[in-house]
Amino acid sequence: MSESSSPAYGNSFNESSSAADAHLRQNKLLRSFVGRKEELERFGAALERDTGSLVILALHGPGGIGKTALLQRFAVEARRRGLHVVEVDAGRINPTEEAFEVASDVATAERIVVLVDAVDRLDRPEGWLRDRLLAGLPRDSLVVLASRRPPSLMWQTDPAWADTLEILPLHPLHPAESAHLLHTTIRGRITDRRARLAFASGHPLVLRVIGRDPGSTTMGDWQPSPHVVEELLDGVVGTVPSLAHRRALEICAHLTEVTEDALRLFLPDHAHEVFDWMRRQPYTVSRRSGLRLLAVVGEALDKDLKWRAPSSYRSMHEEVRAHVTPLIRSGPESASLQAAAMFNHVQIMGRWLPGFDWTDRDEHTHESTFGAEGISAALDMADEVLDADSVKIFNFWLHRRPNSFRLYRSARSGEIVGCIGLLTFDRWDAVETSIDPVVAHIRNHVETNRELRSGQQVQLIRFALVRRRPAERPAVLARMMARITREILNQDQLQWTFHVAGSDDSTARLLEYADFHRLPRTPLLMGQGITLWEHDWGLRGMDEWISMLDDQVVSGPRRYDSVRYPRRTRLSRAAFDLAVHDALRNWHRSERMAANPLLRATFVASLPGDPEKNLRHLIVQAIEAIAEGARTKQQKAVVRATYLEGGSTQQAIARKLSLSFSTYRRYLKQGIEQVCWQLWKRETTLTADRLAVPHAGDPGSGRPANPVEAS
Repeated sequence: MSESSSPAYGNSFNESSSAADAHLRQNKLLRSFVGRKEELERFGAALERDTGSLVILALHGPGGIGKTALLQRFAVEARRRGLHVVEVDAGRINPTEEAFEVASDVATAERIVVLVDAVDRLDRPEGWLRDRLLAGLPRDSLVVLASRRPPSLMWQTDPAWADTLEILPLHPLHPAESAHLLHTTIRGRITDRRARLAFASGHPLVLRVIGRDPGSTTMGDWQPSPHVVEELLDGVVGTVPSLAHRRALEICAHLTEVTEDALRLFLPDHAHEVFDWMRRQPYTVSRRSGLRLLAVVGEALDKDLKWRAPSSYRSMHEEVRAHVTPLIRSGPESASLQAAAMFNHVQIMGRWLPGFDWTDRDEHTHESTFGAEGISAALDMADEVLDADSVKIFNFWLHRRPNSFRLYRSARSGEIVGCIGLLTFDRWDAVETSIDPVVAHIRNHVETNRELRSGQQVQLIRFALVRRRPAERPAVLARMMARITREILNQDQLQWTFHVAGSDDSTARLLEYADFHRLPRTPLLMGQGITLWEHDWGLRGMDEWISMLDDQVVSGPRRYDSVRYPRRTRLSRAAFDLAVHDALRNWHRSERMAANPLLRATFVASLPGDPEKNLRHLIVQAIEAIAEGARTKQQKAVVRATYLEGGSTQQAIARKLSLSFSTYRRYLKQGIEQVCWQLWKRETTLTADRLAVPHAGDPGSGRPANPVEAS
């Protein structure tokens, strides 16, 4: 439903055209017109109104939202009632009082309908529209004024027009209407329908344009063509006064919303000027928490900058993300959650992840803790979406750890529409693992890979329940993810995050994007009907994770597993010790050393340079670190002579060191245990250091760049 062209003035169907041609054009309009039921009802009610006084409907909305098409539809409805209709396109006539008055030649009609498009393109429109043109119309006339901006507050509050003027804001189409318009626009089969609908966000002009755009598919995501983005920006945003104004729009698009204070961090010399300009644009909306762009405008601006100047885009993204991240770790919880929601939006920009509304800021839902009434409602919801065994486990955790649960209510109805249970473990409780088999499974998984040290934590998103029917579902899921992000980034000693999802859960694509990995489906998990996802922070710590997300925003999600961010080996203590033994036995066989799993362990893989050389250096350091005692001195000598020097049998080495063979074997065993312990201590300590995230205001972690050199 784009703003198509219409005659500058006169009837919408040229009087010289045949009646048949006019009928065909009218039918074509009716077939292609979609939605706007509420606006048509209000227009119909205005036509039926018998007040004997002038009625003015002020229709407003951003470019391309469908104002022109709706005016044409109004004209059809008025003519069906036998009324005289005058249409004026102020954007196509000389915008002067005289030209407008001549174009609106209506003095002889008794009752008329005047439809004026592009009112905002007239010079000083309101004064003489009110005082000269409108005042001269027949008393029972109906006038519709279409503009990108609503009438001024002075006009809206003028008592003389209080019973005459009605404001009709034109919003994006509903999802079903958008799907229908896209279907009517396209001839034949179309790919990536849902991704196109998500990009358009209900904007009629965009729907018509992208329906004919082949676009491109990158990493599984449909993207509009650059020339289409350019057309959309020209049609909706238009000319921007300066580079500072353009940068402000790009920052607002990336953050979803800004305040003047936020802009001042990026544009210290222009913040007030550009914010004041932005708030007056028809494609921006003022919310309690800041200024927000129309969704499709934000998407188009972001994609245009990424395509036009990728290096500048990356710099802007990192600057914006660096602004948001400390806000998650400081301030009150509500502000921290808002910052976490912004962090999530920033890190998925340009990616279509179905089922989430990342732009919701308490508009549709809000989060709260549990009260007595909330427990009852949450149990009712659990009965609706979980099986009987899972409801019992949900009830157990809800009463055992009520502070670990959050409720989500509809801002419209107050109804509870979602609930999340986010559990944290720093030790394993026998009662909890016996009641909840999923927690027992996670405990076994963790203990198989490495031990939890004092203060370290495992995080489990055990329940994320959303009612099946509410329209708020996308907003609820996004707000749950904001809670999860906040809890992740506020933990200094987090070792694992696990996420329990249903087999058909809509979060799968998001979890993959966020570097979560699906664990094998065991009989236990299949019996529970769930899929378990995990992120091991010992393998990819907070700093690396955030950098990986930064890269994905620019380059896509599949470049990092084998290049910049190799997956690291998780080793239990037994497997770690065995790998140390293998490294020592293969000290002089480089081809076998190259296959050692220690090369992908954190204490080696995190170092710059050749992993094999680093591993050899660290093993030598561990041997040299064996304490200098009467016995331990011999242990060090035995290990060095057996593996680093080599070339002799163990019996020969024992004779060379003047040791009995049994004593030699005992010292060798004890020496290897010392080496294993030194390396294991380095592995676990380094993992803990990498997981420690500096809080807002901290200058940094203070860790040396190369632990080998720092030893």
